[in-house]
Amino acid sequence: MAEIAALFYAGSYSPGCATLAPLVGSGVFLSFLFTNCVLSAVNTVQKQLADQVRQFTEEVIAGTSYFLVDVEVRGHKGTRVVEVYVDSTDDLGHDDLAVISKEVGFLLDLEDIVDGSYKLEVSSPGIKRPLTLPKQFQKNVGRTLRVRHHADGKEEIVVGDLTAADGEGIELEQSSGEQLVLSYDDIVQARIELPW
Repeated sequence: MAEIAALFYAGSYSPGCATLAPLVGSGVFLSFLFTNCVLSAVNTVQKQLADQVRQFTEEVIAGTSYFLVDVEVRGHKGTRVVEVYVDSTDDLGHDDLAVISKEVGFLLDLEDIVDGSYKLEVSSPGIKRPLTLPKQFQKNVGRTLRVRHHADGKEEIVVGDLTAADGEGIELEQSSGEQLVLSYDDIVQARIELPW
């Protein structure tokens, strides 16, 4: 540990997260820096793994009505949880998700990209997750959305019925009857507004 501390102090130890400035103060600062570097390395591994899972999932669902919404990786070696969120332009049932899970899991095991044991969870995004893709907006035309968006250099929140969605943006009808057109670039977050 003294050698690592000396390297940190000299400003020459950089475990992939940044060149560190000389230490000032106690070992608590050293612990903080070392922890941040380790967390940075873990996040990099998780991102790389998520990218690979994303690629395999895209291969599995190519040519179907399914589309990939997101991939999240949590945990560490031996305790990883790989979450794959898939939606469809048609109905998506448990049997569909089971087939996708089986095929993605087979590819992950065949290519051995997850170090150690892991848990693969394939599901639909659910009503509580934000809408992020144009296909999700298109699928939910007719529903009420709560949308946080950029307007005149600040963020605003609007609730309205989603009346249209295409590849460029959406159109909401507010309770006042006013129509609001938003591009996807202006949307910060959009969720389905639950009636309760």
